[in-house]
Amino acid sequence: MGLETRLVRRKNGTYSFRAWVPPELREVIPGGRSGQKWIALGTADRAEAVRRARLKTVEFDRELDTARRRLAGAEDTISQAEADRFASAWLSRLLADDESKRQNGVSPERFDRMLHAAELVAPMVAKELATGSMDTIWSEVEGVLKAHGLTAPEGSETWRRLGFAMLKAQKKWSDGVIQRNRGEVVETPPPPSAASSPRSCTVEELIQAYLSDPTRTRTPGTLKTYQTVFRAMRELLGAETPVDSIHRMDCERIRNVIMRLPRNASQRFPGLSLEEAAKVADAEKLERLGVSAVNNYLHNLSALFKWGVKNWRVIRNPAEGLALPDDRDERDLRQPFSTAQLKAIFNAPLYTGCQDDEAGYAKPGPNVIRRGRFWVPLLSLWTGMRLGECCQLRTDDVSVLDGVPVILIDDAGEPGADEADKKRVKTEAGKRFVPIHPELQRIGFSAFAEAMKAKGERRLFPELMPDSLGYLSGPFSKWFNDKRRFLGKLDMDVNGVSFHSFRHNYRDALREAEIGLERVRALGGWRRDSEGEEAIYGKGLKASTLYREIEKVRYAELDLSHLHIHPRGRR
Repeated sequence: MGLETRLVRRKNGTYSFRAWVPPELREVIPGGRSGQKWIALGTADRAEAVRRARLKTVEFDRELDTARRRLAGAEDTISQAEADRFASAWLSRLLADDESKRQNGVSPERFDRMLHAAELVAPMVAKELATGSMDTIWSEVEGVLKAHGLTAPEGSETWRRLGFAMLKAQKKWSDGVIQRNRGEVVETPPPPSAASSPRSCTVEELIQAYLSDPTRTRTPGTLKTYQTVFRAMRELLGAETPVDSIHRMDCERIRNVIMRLPRNASQRFPGLSLEEAAKVADAEKLERLGVSAVNNYLHNLSALFKWGVKNWRVIRNPAEGLALPDDRDERDLRQPFSTAQLKAIFNAPLYTGCQDDEAGYAKPGPNVIRRGRFWVPLLSLWTGMRLGECCQLRTDDVSVLDGVPVILIDDAGEPGADEADKKRVKTEAGKRFVPIHPELQRIGFSAFAEAMKAKGERRLFPELMPDSLGYLSGPFSKWFNDKRRFLGKLDMDVNGVSFHSFRHNYRDALREAEIGLERVRALGGWRRDSEGEEAIYGKGLKASTLYREIEKVRYAELDLSHLHIHPRGRR
């Protein structure tokens, strides 16, 4: 259910959150028997209502997950140390609340009620502790489990372990209140600290261990997204916080800050913490991170804890399943170029005649300069290659296999190569070859590659420069996708499209050609997650076989004959 359908304006002008409750959960979700759960948002301002509804969506989805786990009989387990830590934290809150009331002053009438309540509760607590009965503590145990996102049926080993720890904490609370009622000094204990869990590493230790793991390969771009997650953990949780003391609510706090961050927060507000930047965004109503960007950070947070469970004996992954719901249709997120847009792209001055292929690429002139900016879009359209794969091509990647001209795509870097010469591919499935489409041959790609090799060039497009992370695709992407640069100068609607749209055009062309799925995967370097065990056998399809398939790829109504090489030269 989308956010808009969950947001309802009531007759009094205020907004409420309305969510549909699945039939199988209506008896276990509080307020869900009617099939709908309503929560007042307490505001008549639509923008604020939308913000609050997003938070309620997250809370409600978590409530559904917990209910499903209970129905399925799923059970979390906690150690005795964890149970004691939960109970100690609960005791600390109880005594802190009691101390706060006394600091603010207690009237004689209220003090009499406090005395009576303490005298009534004390013998009950002592009896339950002596007998192991947990009647008075039941709701508190359930509350602590829910607060930490845990599921444990009443009477289970985990439930009773926590319950008994909380009974002992309740006895300490009762004794402490009685002593305070007599005017004695009873200090409020601090919340559990790092010393409470000898097995647990700190946040900073976990981060450093994760970064230094030699078995994991991470690109600079991936590390950059992780740095935001690391920063959030350090700022919001504390670098010295024991990892085993981090629970669901702590991770939700990170999520709630990240989802409120403005775009490019670090660059726009270099002197502010993430939480401060989020508050500025709230106050100034700045554009926030998109759902996809937020979820990328949350997936990285979960991946860090998942790694910790496997390698550092972290007890659990409290960040699992934090991702925000994304109601956008997947195909709406990935639009191919229309035929009209393709015509506009390949009839731009860059392809019909420009002043030069740098600053003058958009100005009509006499030159068609066949370098990176000319070839990279064509390669992606006719081979499905990703932007990074195109930009990092070397001259010896254009080769012949099985009598067929092909492009070799792998991540092999030359010994001693600098960042610009190191090749990267997106996935393991991306290590492949792709036949050169006949249309690229007619436009002269193989001849271009041979000419570059004859010049002694290692890279096919040596003029393309990398960004600060070493990616050749970064500057090209900005040039091509920016609404003020290549696409933006074509006088057409470019919303929803980008360089990656070429790859979606290619996938649609493979569909139209009725090419089988195994061959589609081979031609596009898509993952094979759904394939069976048989997929690992054999050497794969021959180049000549794939060439017969790729030559079926057509783009109706797209005429590129003005780019063909003719006997008398180029047009």
